[in-house]
Order: sequence, then structure tokens, then C-alpha cells
Amino acid sequence: MMSVEYLDCYASVGKWPAKDPAAPWTVEKMLDDMKRCGIHGALVYSNFARDLEPSVGNEFVSQICDQNPRLFPCWVALPHTGGEAPKGPEFVESARSRGVRAVKIFPKLHHFSVNKRTLGDLLDALEAAEMPLLVDAGHYEPYNQITWPEVEWLAESYPTLPILLHSVRWEATRFLLPLLKAFPNLHVEFSNYQANRIIEFLVERVGANQLLFGTEMMQKSPGAAKAFVDYANIDDSDRRKIAGENLRRLLKLSELVAEYEIQPEDAILERVKKGAPILDMEVIDGHAHISEKGHSDLVIAVMPRADAPGVVERNARLGVDKTCVSGWAGVWSDYALGNETVGQAVRDFPDQIVGYATLDPLYVTDWEKELHHCYQELGLQGMKPYFPRNKIPYNDNAYQKWFSYGNAHRLFALMHPSDNFVQEMEFLASQYPEISFLLAHSGWSYEVARRHAGLANRFPNVYCEITFTSVTNGVIEFLVGEVGSGKVIYGSDTSMRDPIPQFGWVAYADISEEDKRNILGRNMRRILDRVRL
Repeated sequence: MMSVEYLDCYASVGKWPAKDPAAPWTVEKMLDDMKRCGIHGALVYSNFARDLEPSVGNEFVSQICDQNPRLFPCWVALPHTGGEAPKGPEFVESARSRGVRAVKIFPKLHHFSVNKRTLGDLLDALEAAEMPLLVDAGHYEPYNQITWPEVEWLAESYPTLPILLHSVRWEATRFLLPLLKAFPNLHVEFSNYQANRIIEFLVERVGANQLLFGTEMMQKSPGAAKAFVDYANIDDSDRRKIAGENLRRLLKLSELVAEYEIQPEDAILERVKKGAPILDMEVIDGHAHISEKGHSDLVIAVMPRADAPGVVERNARLGVDKTCVSGWAGVWSDYALGNETVGQAVRDFPDQIVGYATLDPLYVTDWEKELHHCYQELGLQGMKPYFPRNKIPYNDNAYQKWFSYGNAHRLFALMHPSDNFVQEMEFLASQYPEISFLLAHSGWSYEVARRHAGLANRFPNVYCEITFTSVTNGVIEFLVGEVGSGKVIYGSDTSMRDPIPQFGWVAYADISEEDKRNILGRNMRRILDRVRL
């Protein structure tokens, strides 16, 4: 892969509310992360400008960028209608005089409407200056700053105004794709938008010019976003556009940002920066899902190639040798169909697929028959109960026969958080000490990581599986510090999420090469080797 300049279109600086004490946040740490990941520059706005006072925060971010040539200022704008902000032309002139190259708005957070009456003078001025407008368009708080009809109105009413959507999530494709096709001034980045194969999907349908690299530093791991572009199955000309050229064009940056001096790197990081698979170890994904063979029309989200052949092929780009899967049907709707789907995948890919059984006590009538079929006939090895759909606590007696069987055969169980998770896991881990329990989504947040780490430290058969869209910055390092790398498991939640950002979260983490190797495969290998069927 040719040398690529990476320019981040989504970062912020300064303190933010309810930050976990362990979460990194300083500008110095941001610059260190950028250097480790090979991110050459970043467009940044002020958290203070977002959360309290734009005029003060905007000057704050400009001063920081004046001192750090790798950072480019983005100002936060308010409408002038309340009298506390200048009119659009004055605001844009002031911003340009301070080297500002983009403006971000937070309509819901700042309590204003997205319409001509409220924002017209600002939008007219931005369009005249060809200064990009940034706005969050996620599905959940705090990201849902704008609705899809409002996005359409903006893009249609201001056809030469570059609009960049931050924070779009993996559920968004059916809303977003028609708009990207209709409006070439509309752009999107991928820090939250981790849908399966989504970069390739959009390059094929709308081209690369509307797609940008963004990280959401400091809340998210920059390595997760970087790897997504590193490994995307696209040609290098499109990769360069997404990585930095599109942002360079929108911001009208003339000079390339300085390259970093070559630093000694571990063998994994050296491969990852080239978008090359890890070939010198066994890599195992402990948390994945598949659709029925030949089917990918899942209502949850657009998930191209979500069946077992698609998952195996996608993981080969990373060097993932084995993937532990449950069926979407099994966790979401029909446990029996899900088990048959996974059993077929195990037969089709015996060296690449390890199967989780899904059993729903609401429907199981003959446990002995089901257990024999799943583990003796279908060749499954794991357990995947799923509280979010059946609402049965994991320590309910309804699960007793399944967990007793798992204990007798030293199976492994992937446990999604429930309403009373700590107490339920305390019971299970002590009652069934031969089951290896993987606590799903341990990297969700520092709060979840702390809770799961407490369980992993108390019980030798409890592990922390990482995957979540949040790709929380610094939490891999935090978990390694709390429980040791021998208790942390790589999982991706593919094919809902693309596996690449979750993989990059580990590969770019500021931990040792040995720690990465433990997380990426050694730990799961030991768990698989314990199974006795």
C-alpha cells in the first residue's frame, strides 16, 4: 500500500462532563496517539464551546491550534437570533481571520431550529465562503443533533455548501444512502459508522469523494478508525481520498502535514499500518454473528455479506484464523434456526468457524434433546444465552440444565450484560467453575470495564471480551492494567459491526506486543482447548 496522508475530520479538545478519571483527554495525549497511529493532522473543536460558551471555547481552540501545527481549528456557531452571537457574515469573517476552516453546530444541544429563518444568514455566509458545516447525525444521545429530513433540507437548500455528518451509526445506511446519491455536497465519516463492509459498500455506490476519515478523539480510539481505512478493500487512490485528500480539499489546505520520524514498532503494529494480515500467530475472534447462508437482508441494519462465507472472507483480511459465532436468528428470534445455521457454518468451515449454541428457555421443552443435538450432532462448543431478547435472568433456574451441561463439558459462555449482571455472574462463576465466562462488551465504557474487571479479578473463570461501537479510548490499556492481558478477549460483534475497527482498537493500543498477542488469540485458544466434548 502506498504512503497515505491521514487527516482526521472529527476531534475535540478540552475537558468534558462526566469524564472517567482514567480516560485520557489532554492535547499532549492526543498528539501522542496521533503519532503512534500515524495520523498526520486533525480538525478539532472545543468541548467548552460545545458545552457552555462558544465565543470563549472558539478562541481557546484557536490558541491550541496556533501552538500545534498538526491541529486545525473548527469553531462552534450559534444563530444570531438571540443577540448573543454575530450575524453570519461577521462570524465567518472573524473565523477566517483566525485560520478557521470549518464550523460545527449543535442544534438540539443549543436549543435552536434548523431552518431558513433561524440559520439562513449563517448558512448563506458559510456557502459563500465554501466553509464546511459539520453536524452530528447519530441515532442516540448526545449524537442526534439533526434529523434526516433536516439533513435533506440543508443539502438541497445549500447545494454548494459542503456538509459533513459526524457520528452517523451503523443503523443509518437506509436513511443516508439516498441522500448521498442525491447530494454531492453531503459527506460522512466513519468513527461511529462501523457497519459491516460499509466503506466498500459506499465507495461502490457513491464513490470515494464524499467519504472522510474521522476518529472522535479523545472519546474514541483513533486506532480503531485508522485501521478501518488501513484495511478497507478499496484501491489506493480511493484510500488516499478518504484518509486525507477529501478533507484537505474541503479545508483548502495547501501544504502536506509533516511526516513522522520512523519509530521502532512492534511486529503487529508494523503489519497493521500496512493493512496487512497478522500471519505469525493464531488470531481468534471470540464474539461474532452470522445470518443464514446466502441471506443478508437483516432488518437491524444493512450488513453486506453477513453469512459465514462473508465473515470468513472479511476476517482473512486481518489474519483472523477462527471466529466464534452465533446465529442472528438464534439470539434475535428463533434459537433452533440459529443453531442450524451455525451448525452448517461449522460443517462448511471446520477450521475457521467455532459455534455458539443459543437456547431460549421460553421455547425449549426437552433440554436433553436440545443439548445433545447442539453439542454432539451439530458440533457447537459455546453457550450464548441472550437476556436482551427473552428477559430471563441468567441465574434463573430455567437455565440450570444448560449451565450444568456446560460445567460438565468445560464449555465457554458469552454473556451479554443484563439488568442485574454482577449478581448473576457472581452466582454463575462460583456455581459453575468449569465454564469459561466471557463478559461481552467490556470495553463499552470505563464504568462497564470497571464492573467487569472486578468480576474477572475475583473469579479465575471470568474474562473481559471487549467489543462495542464506542471503541472507548484508553479502555484496552485500562483493562490490561486492571486484570492483565491474559484476561482480555478480542471480539468484534461482526457482522453487525465490521471487525476492522474492533481489531484496530487492540492493534493500535498503547500496550506491549505480548499483551496484544494474548488479547488477539492466545487467551481464546486456551479457552477453546479446555472444552471437553
